[in-house]
Amino acid sequence: MRLVSKTITVLLVMIFTMAPMARSQQEPVPEMSYRQAQRAIVAAMPYATFWDINYEIFHQVTQGSVRLTQDTVEFDANRVHFSIPLKGLPKLTTTCSEYKCIVDEEGSKKRWLLTNYNAKRKKIAFAFGISEKGKICSQVQNHDECMNAAEQFAAALNSLHIYALRPLSPDEEFHKQAAAWRALAEKPALPDAVRVRRMMAEDALKNKKPEDALRYYEQGIENYSMWPQGWFNAALVAGELGRYDDAVYYMQNYLELVPDAKDAQSARDQMEIWKIKAQEKK
Repeated sequence: MRLVSKTITVLLVMIFTMAPMARSQQEPVPEMSYRQAQRAIVAAMPYATFWDINYEIFHQVTQGSVRLTQDTVEFDANRVHFSIPLKGLPKLTTTCSEYKCIVDEEGSKKRWLLTNYNAKRKKIAFAFGISEKGKICSQVQNHDECMNAAEQFAAALNSLHIYALRPLSPDEEFHKQAAAWRALAEKPALPDAVRVRRMMAEDALKNKKPEDALRYYEQGIENYSMWPQGWFNAALVAGELGRYDDAVYYMQNYLELVPDAKDAQSARDQMEIWKIKAQEKK
């Protein structure tokens, strides 16, 4: 019986240590983690407009209307509902001029992203920096931020496309792996690539660069999600940065991996504080 148990443990350890390598060989690696990509979409929307090529009308994106699922990015603009199907999305890139950026298909001159949101109106170009209030990107104080928003938006959609093609959503995949990981009598060692991300995050914190630290922690847990301390540290840094929804999400995953941790109750208490702050922020 002990031999069977030991054999199962060894097989599970091999699966967990080899899975990231196998995945990287079989499919594209997202540029951003799932949460990073979702965050980039929301952050880009204040700069976003849709240009109806047929009618030459700009649709300003309605703030607070953004909704993301594994399959779509949905939002409203000028009372019109838009939906971007992620699974059929081509690889996107940005084309920027002095005052605007257009997000379109890489290598294409079509310059439209949504083609059938409405039976009568087609060919909608996704643009950054153009609005009813003027050319945002031409304003010196907003120029770099606006250009970066466009580039991050394209990268985020490219990443979400990869996640959409997977049979399980990131959350479903995590829950499944977490259950198997908890059952292991001996937990696998942290992969070297993740250990390096941990060191980079710690160095960023020492140099008072929490944004960089969070990015490294997120890269680490994206590469190897069975890293409790990575989830915990990412939650604390996200909370300090005021990203309370992310902080709650990360701490929930920490508790799912180690529900009986000594600090479990204090972690749950902290989550409640972040939930309240998240509501107040909205």
